[in-house]
Amino acid sequence: VNFIGKVQKKAGHDLLADETILDARVIQPAGMTVRNAIIAGVTQQTNAVIDQRIQRWRFRAENADRAEVEASGAMAAEFPTAKCFFTLTDRRVLVHSFAAMTGNPKELLATYDLTDFAGMEAAAGKLVSKLTLYMADGSNVPLDVMKGGGDPQALVDAFNAALARFDPA
Repeated sequence: VNFIGKVQKKAGHDLLADETILDARVIQPAGMTVRNAIIAGVTQQTNAVIDQRIQRWRFRAENADRAEVEASGAMAAEFPTAKCFFTLTDRRVLVHSFAAMTGNPKELLATYDLTDFAGMEAAAGKLVSKLTLYMADGSNVPLDVMKGGGDPQALVDAFNAALARFDPA
């Protein structure tokens, strides 16, 4: 899937005039892929009452995890908590909402200067890879990225190379 093309076509207006996209991926909070697959399987086998209970449990569990991060006041608490587009440019990171019907980027949720980050790591999986964004304040954001978008290590390499250009060391 050409995510860079999707961002250029549907969200190019959010780029600065001389900004270049280095990579773009669809990301989501860590564990969301597995949770959604389990919920989809359970939902197909059960009625709406059980589905509602699962949704309520999921909401409480996600909010408890999120509340702990937000209570810390760390930069990671500001990072969007839904499936979204992660776009790396030569100067910033843009995060757009994900349009489920079209698979395109929608609303601009957040922008970050590259100096807001300390780095990124990837752990490859068969269908879902794990990414960890390290924020400048020492906090981190665990993410899932689907393999269909290409090798996650390519994103890590591009991200860390772009970040190195801003490193004063």
